[in-house]
Amino acid sequence: MDDSLTPADDGLHEAGDDFYGTETFWFSFFVPERRIGAWLYTTIRRAAGICGGGLWIWDDAGAAPWDLPFYEQFSWLRPPADTGPEKLAFPTGMTVAVREPLMSYDLEYDDRNRCRVELRFDAVEPPVPLRSGVPPYPRAHHFDQIGRLTGAVTLDGERIAVDGHGMRDRSWGRRTERHYPRMGYTWAGDAGTSLLAYSRPAGAGDDVYAGYLRRGSDLGKLVAGRRRVVRDPDHAWVTGIELEVEDEWGRALAATGEAVSRMILPGATSVCVNTLMQWAIGGQTIWGEDQDVWPLDEFRAARLPDHAPA
Repeated sequence: MDDSLTPADDGLHEAGDDFYGTETFWFSFFVPERRIGAWLYTTIRRAAGICGGGLWIWDDAGAAPWDLPFYEQFSWLRPPADTGPEKLAFPTGMTVAVREPLMSYDLEYDDRNRCRVELRFDAVEPPVPLRSGVPPYPRAHHFDQIGRLTGAVTLDGERIAVDGHGMRDRSWGRRTERHYPRMGYTWAGDAGTSLLAYSRPAGAGDDVYAGYLRRGSDLGKLVAGRRRVVRDPDHAWVTGIELEVEDEWGRALAATGEAVSRMILPGATSVCVNTLMQWAIGGQTIWGEDQDVWPLDEFRAARLPDHAPA
């Protein structure tokens, strides 16, 4: 699998005949002073002829989908007729227009009722491919990229300004809805620092098995690290994290994160508890996220240990 990227990768890729061939677009953004986090997300299965995704906005008032300020999740829309790469308009209401290939985008979302999003994403680093064959999508291309998002969200008539750093990722390749193992996707970022760690359970903590570290313009892939999580005793979700990593150039970094707000994002056989995190890194405050992915049965057992299977 070729990990190199070109401007053509801003558009949709050839579908092939794999029913499970899936392409995704994800942008996250925050309003920390309001304890607000949000995702713009689209998934496309061109061979199957369907498009899904939507917009999720959460704060600290509740974590379940029905308690979020805005939750719109589609599963069975038609894919867009135009395949880009200059501009993609998805039937969910999301639009991605290229300002500079692989680096800068105009983003919109319009639900035609309660919510309108108008943002600009400007990357602070080139897109960073995940090594081919690495979980969670070993048969798909995947890259991550931190950038600054500016603009506004208008929700129920209130204009909420957005100006901060967020993450985007892109993937295309085979993706099914079963057999998701436990894993963590943890990141923090601003103009001078990027930290992304993929981790999986190992003993009393989690081993970091992939990701990257950027300080200034120097970027290196992670080769080792640990993620130690403090969890709410009743809900099993993340309340705090200690993260230590080392990259391929021998640079070490330690980060301590405090949970600010979260949303529960259920899937067919798994659940992602996504948490807005305030990170302390080298005396600086940097915002980011933690995606805590569980198989549904394991998450239930963690929350309800008295009802776990024998």
